[in-house]
Amino acid sequence: MALTTGIVTESPDRRSGAHALAAPAMRLAGSILVGLAAGLVLQGWTVAFLGRLGGEALYIRSVYTPIGYLTLAVTEGLVVAAQVAAGLASRSGRHGDALRPVPTFFAIGGGLLLLQTVVLVVASGPVLTALGVAPGERQSVVVFVAATSMSSAVGLAPYLGAGILRGLGHAGAAAWLGLTFTALSVGGTVVLHGAAGLGALAVPVGSLPATVIVGVLTAAVLRRKGLRWPALRGDRQAVGAAWQLGAPVAATFLLLSTATFGYLRVLRAAGPTEVAGFSLGQMATSLLMVIAMAIGSGTAIAVTLRPDENRRGVNLAGLTAVVRLSLPPYLVVGAIVFLFRDSIAEALTSERAAAAVAAEYFAWTGPTLALFGGTLALLTYLEQIGRAGVAFALNAVYFALMLAAAFLILGQVTSGDLARLTAVGNVLGFVSLWFSVRFLIRRS
Repeated sequence: MALTTGIVTESPDRRSGAHALAAPAMRLAGSILVGLAAGLVLQGWTVAFLGRLGGEALYIRSVYTPIGYLTLAVTEGLVVAAQVAAGLASRSGRHGDALRPVPTFFAIGGGLLLLQTVVLVVASGPVLTALGVAPGERQSVVVFVAATSMSSAVGLAPYLGAGILRGLGHAGAAAWLGLTFTALSVGGTVVLHGAAGLGALAVPVGSLPATVIVGVLTAAVLRRKGLRWPALRGDRQAVGAAWQLGAPVAATFLLLSTATFGYLRVLRAAGPTEVAGFSLGQMATSLLMVIAMAIGSGTAIAVTLRPDENRRGVNLAGLTAVVRLSLPPYLVVGAIVFLFRDSIAEALTSERAAAAVAAEYFAWTGPTLALFGGTLALLTYLEQIGRAGVAFALNAVYFALMLAAAFLILGQVTSGDLARLTAVGNVLGFVSLWFSVRFLIRRS
């Protein structure tokens, strides 16, 4: 008889299914983690590079951040759609056709990024006023954002190729391509800045040679994997996949941006030190997300590629595997964050007052990081087994409740109040998500 009353207790078949998925999921997750870590290194290096150029360059990058969420939403949404579509094609015996939706995905993404650039250039006054950009800085910001958006549009090609490779189970190849792109981007930025003195523009322009080289390498790898080149025409199924899979993922990134803005809005009366400390805590936590994203993605790929007609059973087994794989590493990470919270906070900033606020944030959230990691891994898994709409709906409900609770706190809200709310949210969010997802998958 199946035991289904708790989080750990499962039927024997599901336990064995989860165990069988663990090895391929960990192998894929390890490779994906390498690629995600390479992306983090590139982001961190970019901020450091701009910081060394001076305050103006770093200011331009800071202003670009909310606009960058739009670019990230488009890119990540389409990459997830490409990954899931490739996995489904392989499982149904159409391995050679995995590239078929890529031209459509590229056209959609490139069109949206081009539209974003045009809107910013045409309506730069109202947009930059809303972002609080000083009149003297506006031209530099517009040029930087336009160049970055166009560079991201060109970069869609290798990104989509990497998503196809991961969807087919070749996460190692995708990781090496990501490492190569990071190394070439860093080198290209340094060389072009030194040779042409491009300043902040060295970042988007310097990534173009890396995009071309990695694009050629990606095409060669895809060809060696036996994939047929797609026809350059529209694909209705690809449009449907972009809407059903990519749009909810993109909307989730916009939801995260909205939630972050809401928290900062609540803290507006607490002073800059509270805002800075809370933001540091959130930033550090976001760096830890890559582990959960890799585990959720690796398990989703293993599940998608598994040739089992009982999709409900294998999806539930994957759900159990995600939790078993994500909780242990985050228990260790959470303990480290809690025990060394003061040292970690001081390493993030030289401002002692802000470091103390960040340390308090870690004191509350560190013990619940295991559940935060489990929640994120489950949501990533849902997105990448084709349930992106469900993942977005659950995310929307969670953040709506969290923001409502934050705005209902009586008196002046501090970072400590939001840290405690975040810790409670991590616990309740994981428990409610686990039972909600099991119920939805069983009903499917």
